[in-house]
Amino acid sequence: MIRLHLKKLTYMEGGYMQDNILIGVLMMMGGLFGMMLSFYLALCFIQWVSDVVEQKRWLVWREWIR
Repeated sequence: MIRLHLKKLTYMEGGYMQDNILIGVLMMMGGLFGMMLSFYLALCFIQWVSDVVEQKRWLVWREWIR
């Protein structure tokens, strides 16, 4: 009788553990996706600044400010 109760408890704990592992894996994948997206946006911003400096668009902007 006691063994049957322990088996049910172990099975339930195993089910909860699998859910926690699944949530952990999904959160880790979401975190990695977020890091990749932020790195990509940072690279886009760096490329935009490089284009502005290379094409000397900042000279036009300086005239607009005056």
